[in-house]
Order: sequence, then C-alpha cells, then structure tokens
Amino acid sequence: MQTNDVWYKATGYCSPEEYDLATYFLMEAGVGALEELETSTPERTDFCFYTGDKAERDSIIEKFPQYNFTTEDEPAKDWDRWWKDRATPVHVSDRVWVRPPWVNFTPEEKDAILLVLEAKSAFGTGDHATTALMAGMMEGLDLQGKSVLDIGTGTGILSMIADKLGAKKVIGTEIDMLALPCIAENFIQNGCKNSRALFGFLDTFNDSAKFDVIVCNMIRTEFWPMRKDVERMLKKGGHFLLTGQLTAEKDYVLDWFKEAGFTAVRENTRDEWWIVDAVR
Repeated sequence: MQTNDVWYKATGYCSPEEYDLATYFLMEAGVGALEELETSTPERTDFCFYTGDKAERDSIIEKFPQYNFTTEDEPAKDWDRWWKDRATPVHVSDRVWVRPPWVNFTPEEKDAILLVLEAKSAFGTGDHATTALMAGMMEGLDLQGKSVLDIGTGTGILSMIADKLGAKKVIGTEIDMLALPCIAENFIQNGCKNSRALFGFLDTFNDSAKFDVIVCNMIRTEFWPMRKDVERMLKKGGHFLLTGQLTAEKDYVLDWFKEAGFTAVRENTRDEWWIVDAVR
C-alpha cells in the first residue's frame, strides 16, 4: 500500500476501439493499473493511472502524447480498500464468470462456471479481451478427459477453466515465483483438483511430455521463443490455442503454422486482439 502523502495522477483519453491497445502499451511502459473513467462523450474513452513517483509518471506520459494526458497530485488514501469497494463480477465468456472473494454473486445460467479469483501478485482476473477470447474458444472444445498445458498461467484462470470444462489433467507453467502461492490458493479455493502449476520454462518437461490441448495467452515477443517446444509437446491431432497477439501481427503466426504443419481451424478478434485455434 502507498505510504507517501501524495499520489501522482495522469488522466488521458483515446477512441473506444483503441483502449485495449492503449492499456497494453501503457502497462508495457510500467503502468501498474489503468482505471477506465465514466464519460459523457461516446466518441472517446477516458482513463487514468497513478504512481508514487512524479518523475516516473512524467516519463511515462512523455512517451504517449497521443493520449493527451493531464496531470494532478492527490492526497494518498487506502487504495486497496478503494479498489475492493468497486470490484464487481466479470462475465468473461458465455459460460464463465469471475468474482472477487469478497463479492457475493451467483450467475443465473445453469451451466455457468463461476470462479472465485483475486489476482494478488499474479496476472489475469478475466477482464481483458484476450482472456475473454480464450475462454470463449475453450468452451468450443471438448475437453472431457483431455490433458491441457497452460503456458504462462498467471493466476491460473485458464487452467481452472479447463479443469471446470472436464480436463483430466491441467498443467500450468509460470516463471514468476511470487505468483505460485496465489495460483495454488486459487486452485484450492475453486476445487480444481486436476490442476497443477510448475515453476520454469517449457524445457522443464522431458521429451515424452505430450498434451491434447495447449493454451497460451502471451504477447508475441514473449511467446515466440517457445514455438519449437509447442511443436514438440502437442499431440498429433491436438489443438493449440494462442492469443495475446495483435491482429496486425497474425501473419507471423500463420506463416509459422505453415512451416510447422499446423492448420488454423478457428479465429476470432476483439478490438485489436486476435486468437487462433490450430490443429497439428
């Protein structure tokens, strides 16, 4: 929690269709969290972020003049409490809902999957477009009795969705040691007995490790070095679901599929983001 007397705030805006991309760019630049603001102007989306360091804030906004940032300083307050008071359930996909532990909520749909999830030190609470794309595409697969590998599991949200969809074994990988206790807690809290998470890269697995389905939500620069591992670890006839890719970059992936003998069978987009389901 912030202990300084002042928080340094930056407020900007973009067109609604650019907001997901703006979120991506700003978080890559070091913004910890972006808050979408209410606005009476439908042609734009307003947002803001805070830092505890004025120089850090000013350095970030200098990189993005297109977002027309304005700045102000605010007295510090209990941001953990402020955030919790405003947290609401997220309808991730047709069947999947996510609620924070302190919010009481029961979905009306009989076949709904409700996950109780708090991000803490890990990434992924269900409110990003790529998570929604992945959850929706996973719902379209028959995962009953299948083995699933979740690369870069974060909070474990995709692993838990696979578990709830009937997978017999789900293994997530994570390279952030601080995220592992959070993942384990989430698995226990949601009764995901078929899910496990491992610390390390894909070379942690021996050559005999094969999976029916591999899912990955990563930006291309992070995923790209893992291509050969995916080729090695996906069973013949298995499905590889990849998102976290910008629509403008999808040709890189499709060209790799041609070289590796993968066939793209489904695609979808939301805003600037793209997802693909490929069969080997």
